[in-house]
Amino acid sequence: EEEGPRDEAPKADGDLRPLTYSWDQPNDKEAKIYVPFDQSEELSAGVADEDVSVEFGEWSLLLVLKKHSLDGRPPLGLRLGDFQKRVDPERCSYAIRSSRITIKLVKQEKDHWFHLLQTKGKH
Repeated sequence: EEEGPRDEAPKADGDLRPLTYSWDQPNDKEAKIYVPFDQSEELSAGVADEDVSVEFGEWSLLLVLKKHSLDGRPPLGLRLGDFQKRVDPERCSYAIRSSRITIKLVKQEKDHWFHLLQTKGKH
């Protein structure tokens, strides 16, 4: 049976040390997430392509920085679930810059998001 796009990015194997991020919305078709390297000394020298894993689902993403788990501590990572609306996992992408990772989410429907994630229980 054929697998369509996943609703959910996979859960991380074990624990992650959470990364901080910011986001913005250049237009109604996409949202961008920025993960700066200045938040951790381990990232200050930058990150190699092969150390970065990003998996997208329609409602979520999982970013894991694999290299930074060698000393027995969990890897640095970011799992975002429950986006405001669905994204198109096939068209989402990421780029490693000198000072940050930029993740581009492509929305399935053009819309202005007031929040990146659904805020549960808050009105």
